[in-house]
Amino acid sequence: MTMETVGGTPITFHRQGGGRLAVVFVHGFLDDHRVWDEVIDELSDLAVEFISVDLAGCGERADAPGPFSYRRLADDTRQIASAVNKPLVIVGQSMGAAISELVAAQLPQLVRGLILLAPVPLAGTQLPDVELEGFAALGDKGATAQRLIRRQLSFALSDEKVDALTAAAAVARADVIRSLAHSWNSGYPDGQRQSNYHGPVLILSGSHDPIVTSDLVRSAIAPRFDDVRSHAIDEAGHWPHAERPGAVASWVRQFVAEHGGAG
Repeated sequence: MTMETVGGTPITFHRQGGGRLAVVFVHGFLDDHRVWDEVIDELSDLAVEFISVDLAGCGERADAPGPFSYRRLADDTRQIASAVNKPLVIVGQSMGAAISELVAAQLPQLVRGLILLAPVPLAGTQLPDVELEGFAALGDKGATAQRLIRRQLSFALSDEKVDALTAAAAVARADVIRSLAHSWNSGYPDGQRQSNYHGPVLILSGSHDPIVTSDLVRSAIAPRFDDVRSHAIDEAGHWPHAERPGAVASWVRQFVAEHGGAG
């Protein structure tokens, strides 16, 4: 684990492996860096450094102060990527995909490619208030409600993994969960136009994801990128990296082989 200081605030992130290329993993709503462990294990034979972050308010950074806006989360992640100071492939899931796009656009000299896993639109999901409240109130409702959401939005999460992911979310304060939910629902102004990141993009979604559907990818996400491919992971919902880690790792491996060495 490495600790860096950003604006006087210590930011922890995890580094393992080594090589001239780094793959940076950015988790989504309610998760922390450990959600990527199985994917990283599948890729451990690669001569690549793996970086996994905890977003502010999550995991080992549960005590971090706000704000918990996309701008702040992207700034933190950009500082981490800059501190690594080597060519990067960034992998982000759900709201972490939106954050990853913002970081990639700010670091074109370092980022060789971007993998968006079950990505919510950068412009936001724009759920009605009554629907958003079901997510925003999860910190108040506790573990039972969070387990239910995991089961509703996944396809192949075992009870053991549901429990592990729920335990990871338990450290997040209720105000953090509410703020993060409003961030991914409201989105970011850049999402209303063509992406500021112009490098290669791979979009991976779960074939049974009720949120990030193939129609959403085709209509609201893929068209914003210049160089994009998309693929649906069979028998996976909104957490393909936890449901089908081997399949996700295979696509990451292929993407790194194709783009990791690009100048």
